[in-house]
Amino acid sequence: MDNEVTHVRSLGPEALIEALLESAEMKVFLERLVELAGAELSQGAGGAHCSVTVSRSHRPITVCSTDPETAAMDELQYASKQGPCLEAIRSGHQVEVVDFRTETRWPEYAAAMTESGMRSVLAVPIVPMTSAGAALNCYSPGPGPVSEEVRNALLAFTKVAARAVSFSVKLQAQTERAADLAAAMESRSAINLASGVIMAQTGCGQRQAVDILMRASSNRNVKLRDVALSVLARFEGAASTTRFDSF
Repeated sequence: MDNEVTHVRSLGPEALIEALLESAEMKVFLERLVELAGAELSQGAGGAHCSVTVSRSHRPITVCSTDPETAAMDELQYASKQGPCLEAIRSGHQVEVVDFRTETRWPEYAAAMTESGMRSVLAVPIVPMTSAGAALNCYSPGPGPVSEEVRNALLAFTKVAARAVSFSVKLQAQTERAADLAAAMESRSAINLASGVIMAQTGCGQRQAVDILMRASSNRNVKLRDVALSVLARFEGAASTTRFDSF
């Protein structure tokens, strides 16, 4: 264990960057985050537990944790709708419970946590946003506060994580926009091709051909693109005598 702790301290946030480079999956990256945070916190108090909570539309969920018991402790917050993690996400500031036995801010949550074996917790926001946010939860069996050295190390981890998560969100948005554009272009191409087929078969103009497709779409209550694809499928089936004005 001593060698592992020394290794964590020597790498610091660089270990998170390495994890991000090794895997494109954000869940794998966050799993590495809780692993490193747990090892860092355990230097001051053995048996520390860490997790990452992600909240979307005010619905929090634990996406990864050092162990199932930690995820269960997170659920105590979600059930009571109060606690340091949720407060950290809402406020964008770190929130600490020095001792659950004397904590007065969230009585229902603090009372439940006294049965968990944990005495303190530090919640550090990762990426607070308007519709979604995330926080690193660090539970300890001993009373706090977390030492300044460990606190700074955890903050360094979350800063790296915040940049990675923000980049991932932007990349996902760009990927979705590109997919939407590709789908729109494919749909437009299918409609243009189907219009050309109808024009060749009926001798009508492009506007009339598009009108035929639109009437078929309305009458059948299906998307215009799907009607166009059905026309192309029939054309590719060599139905050379088909009259498309019957739509």
